[in-house]
Amino acid sequence: MPNRPVIIAAVLREASPEYRPAARQGPRQAIPERLLAQLWQQRAARHEALHASGGRRVRVLFPGRPGRGPGPDFRDALVEVEGLGLVQGDVEIHVRQEDWDAHGHGRDRAYSSVVLHAALEGDGQATALPSGQSAPMISLKPLLEDPAPAAEPWAEPVTFWQRLESAGYAKPDSQAGLEALLDRAGDARFQAKSNLYLKFLQEQTPDQVAYEGLMEALGYRRNQQPFVKLAMQVPYAQVAQAARQVGRELRVQALQGWLEIMSGLAKGPAQDAPPSLPKGWGSPLRAAEWHLAAVRPANHPLRRLAGAAVLLARFLDSGLAAGLAAAAACDRPQGLVQALRAPAFAGDSGPACIGPGRAADLAVNVALPCLRALAQVQGQSHLEEHYWALYRAFGKLEDNELIRAMTSQLAGDLWRPRINSARRQQGLLHLNHLLRGGG
Repeated sequence: MPNRPVIIAAVLREASPEYRPAARQGPRQAIPERLLAQLWQQRAARHEALHASGGRRVRVLFPGRPGRGPGPDFRDALVEVEGLGLVQGDVEIHVRQEDWDAHGHGRDRAYSSVVLHAALEGDGQATALPSGQSAPMISLKPLLEDPAPAAEPWAEPVTFWQRLESAGYAKPDSQAGLEALLDRAGDARFQAKSNLYLKFLQEQTPDQVAYEGLMEALGYRRNQQPFVKLAMQVPYAQVAQAARQVGRELRVQALQGWLEIMSGLAKGPAQDAPPSLPKGWGSPLRAAEWHLAAVRPANHPLRRLAGAAVLLARFLDSGLAAGLAAAAACDRPQGLVQALRAPAFAGDSGPACIGPGRAADLAVNVALPCLRALAQVQGQSHLEEHYWALYRAFGKLEDNELIRAMTSQLAGDLWRPRINSARRQQGLLHLNHLLRGGG
């Protein structure tokens, strides 16, 4: 196969207006690292194979979702490494291989889960990880060329769609077929979540199950574990009993103050809250258990705990599970979303404690699958169907990098599906879960 011309000039034209190329380094002009990351995301999975240290070939099934804040450039990538098989983990992108050490990644445990180190320039030697293991080093030079299959393809390759087909999702032949596949995958994710809540309901009360589910979701990605731990440390029955001893006008402030203290993050009790914890609440969590670096203000644990206090107070008289069921009794999603919102407190210029986007996410990922599982336990088949219908009626939720990356990966250059519902977004997340080895 003849060599194709390197399109460095075209690549550089994609840079934003503020970019100013550095001085020439040998025969190749410097390319920004962020542009290499963009090429990785757009083109890596379109190559039959990339070459790693030791001559091993690497096939990219999923390039990963862009990282945010400190840590690797791409998370949860899925690659097939010759001699190792399928590997899932993080990918770090550099202009030069030696930038790994120059940036201090070899001493940063956040990079221990890197499975590929990709650079434009380097000697190809494997990269030492903080864990003591090593990751293959691959060259990004092929991504500067027009994508083309390798001259000698692997025997029996495992492609992106082949892996999904083995899980029951064969590659469709049209846009409509892909959209139907996403609807089916979205239903499978909802069913799986409902089955998980069904298991929890066999061990805990409905209120505790709903409480832990909401708290976990409020933790967003970085703080889900400490939020769940807090919900277990201070169970719903304990929280509700203490809050009922407080006047209605002070319940939200009291709950917020108690949760902040028990989180280990409080600098002091919330305004107008009782100055001390109720008896028997045990020891607070350690502040070190929370991940606060590079967390957006809207997702800060203290703001989300304030939102949890609003929800606990709102449904205190009926109980959390019964309150959510009452909010989900209507035929349109807006009622449930509104019931899960929590505005910013008076005088607070920051974002809402739980805005409409996060409230809709709580409804789809927690409230509805939990309520459907509860209806199944109670033998109320008509409510099971109602919650199914309400889930399918939800419009598109807030977008994220993973959903956009999966949309691009599934469609390729042929057609792009209409991701116009929460159901299809959930389908994309379910397929990504399958690609990562989930059942």
